[in-house]
Amino acid sequence: MRELRLHQRVQLGLTDMASPHRNPYAALMSPSVEAFPPEAEERALREALRDALWEHCRNSLGTARLLHQEGRPEPLVATACLMAVETACRAALAQAGLPFEGSLEQSLRLLSAPSDMWELQESGGASRRLAAAERAVAWVAGYLRRKAPDRSWGS
Repeated sequence: MRELRLHQRVQLGLTDMASPHRNPYAALMSPSVEAFPPEAEERALREALRDALWEHCRNSLGTARLLHQEGRPEPLVATACLMAVETACRAALAQAGLPFEGSLEQSLRLLSAPSDMWELQESGGASRRLAAAERAVAWVAGYLRRKAPDRSWGS
């Protein structure tokens, strides 16, 4: 019951951590030097962060699909694809308890993603980038399914 209340408080942004931040993103990315949250609270925050990042990933991928379908400029499609892959990668890193160091390529290697996944994000037209982003997100969904089978990750 305590964990359920904690999760509810995290979702509502009402955590009373010893941090000036109320947002789970900020609380995890710059934890207070004074005190770290108890293990259960930290786990709940990581799960909330992971879930929020995954939701952003799915939204970015949907945006990329829509932009491509409407024939929008390739840079817009490429940006949405990159955002989808990066937030998917961040969700997987949050699940693993690892920080995002600013390099998508390095993070994908850290997660043992297929080696060509990064290269496919770097070049090609909108159709190719969208297909590569869909493949990358599907791979991360599989990774998350293995690590957290209690939740549905889609693909």
